[in-house]
Amino acid sequence: MSIKALIWDLEGVLLISDERKIEATVAKNLGVTEEAIGNFFHSDFNNRVDLGEFTQEEFWIRLLDHLGLPHDRLNHINDFFYRDFYIDQDLLKKVKDLRKNYKTALLSNYSDILRRMLETRWRVDGAFDEIIISWEEKIIKPDPRIFDLTLNRLGATKDEAILIDDRIVNIEGAQKYGLSTVYFKSKDQALADLHLLLDNQNKQ
Repeated sequence: MSIKALIWDLEGVLLISDERKIEATVAKNLGVTEEAIGNFFHSDFNNRVDLGEFTQEEFWIRLLDHLGLPHDRLNHINDFFYRDFYIDQDLLKKVKDLRKNYKTALLSNYSDILRRMLETRWRVDGAFDEIIISWEEKIIKPDPRIFDLTLNRLGATKDEAILIDDRIVNIEGAQKYGLSTVYFKSKDQALADLHLLLDNQNKQ
C-alpha cells in the first residue's frame, strides 16, 4: 500500500533547542543550580503537563514552589526559557515541499502554550494539514489512541503513514502500533531514510 501521510514530531525535529543551555539559562535567571532545574525538568511533571493535567503556567508555579522562590518570578520565565528555541527553516521548507504529495501532520507532546507559540514565535504556516497537541487531546505519544486520532484526521490508515520522531520510545511505540517510522538523529540522515522508505513503499 502506498504512503499517503507523514506525521512529524516537533521538538528535537523541527524545533531546535539545546537542553543543557536552556537549563543553564533558567538556573542563572532564577539564581539556582543547573542540577536543581534539571531534576525538576526530568521529573514526571513534564509528562503530566503534556497530558493536560496542568497548564504551562501551573508547571512554572510548581517549579518556583519546588525551588522555594516567590511567584513574582513567573512573568519572566517564558521569556528566557524559550529564548533559545527556533524552527529549522530548511527542514520546514522540505516539509512544505513534501506536503505537495502527502498529507502532513504535526504531532507533539507539548503543553497548552504550543498553539500560541506556533502562531507567534514558531511559525509553521503552510506546512501541515493537521496540528495535534497532546495537551489539547489529553493523550501523549506513544499511546495508540493518539495515533488513531491523528490517522483519523488525516484520512489515512496505519499502513499509509510514516512517523518521524527523535524519541526512541515514540518510535518503538509507533512500530508496535503498526506505523512505519523514521528515527530522527539528524536532518540529513532522517530525510535520506524518509526518501528511501517512501521509494520502497511506493514501489510495492
